[in-house]
Amino acid sequence: MSESPPRPPGRPRSEASRAALLDAAYWLVLRRGYPGVTAAAIARAAGAGKQTLYRSWPSKGRIVLEAFLAKERERLDRPRDAAIQAGDLGKFLAAQCASSRPFDAALRFLVAEAQADADLLAAIRAGVVEPRAAALRAILGRRVADAARIETLVEAIDGAIWRRLLLGEPLDEDFARRLAALAS
Repeated sequence: MSESPPRPPGRPRSEASRAALLDAAYWLVLRRGYPGVTAAAIARAAGAGKQTLYRSWPSKGRIVLEAFLAKERERLDRPRDAAIQAGDLGKFLAAQCASSRPFDAALRFLVAEAQADADLLAAIRAGVVEPRAAALRAILGRRVADAARIETLVEAIDGAIWRRLLLGEPLDEDFARRLAALAS
């Protein structure tokens, strides 16, 4: 008979509480904007304590980032995965731009906050920047043979998206189509 591992100190983490916190973070930020939301407000809206929030996330920025990434995956995975499988850069970029629209304003605040928070910056890099770059590489690898050109295109395309996002300019289908033409 095997023994179960010892339980960590404190109250057990509740998956329902975690889901409620993520949901509250997402909807509060959409409604009030990132600056208008506090960790305490997220915890209160989820029916949890601030300490419960801080056990799983070290900052408001981290929970908001995770909440938006979870919602983005719900909306984006099928169209994005289909575009990746088909090697359709235009459809991939259109899906990427459309799925991130609700998140754009909050992401601008998160990127600004991340300049003074190395943990948040690493989370943005791991959760937003690298997955997008990997998907772009996969699609471009079907069209472009030169690895150096692929990396240049990834930087150019992603850089153009970030520029528009950070300056509050539209990320629409026309823009996605023009970006995709760069790889022709």
